[in-house]
Amino acid sequence: MMDKDKKGIALGLQDGQLAPCPKTPNCVSTEHHDLNRKMLPMSYQNMSIDEAKKILLEVIHSMPRVEIKEQSDDYIHVVYRTLVFEFFHDAEFHFDSADKHIHYRSATRVGFADFGSNKRWLQSIYARFIQRTYHITKEN
Repeated sequence: MMDKDKKGIALGLQDGQLAPCPKTPNCVSTEHHDLNRKMLPMSYQNMSIDEAKKILLEVIHSMPRVEIKEQSDDYIHVVYRTLVFEFFHDAEFHFDSADKHIHYRSATRVGFADFGSNKRWLQSIYARFIQRTYHITKEN
């Protein structure tokens, strides 16, 4: 169910997808149509959704200045702050059990552009997730 936070930012799932990014260049998503703002989803082909969720939560908890706001069986919403100006960003993760992919989206709450901070933050999450899942699948 899609909801809006206090600032009017669309969050949550609607018809099994994350909210579309706004027209301003302060959002990236695995479901975005613009290649400059599109990212690759994380795969969890060799594990269960519970294992993938556990790893993703461990990765999120390893990041500084992050607070988990909501989580369900197939959805996680976190708020994180940038280091220098402490801008708030909303990041969402959706576990697509049919394709065994984690789709994600991150958007800055205020401002027109984010100067790549959402993309860098999600790239860090992606890299840590891949690193942890690689070690688990290698052990099995």
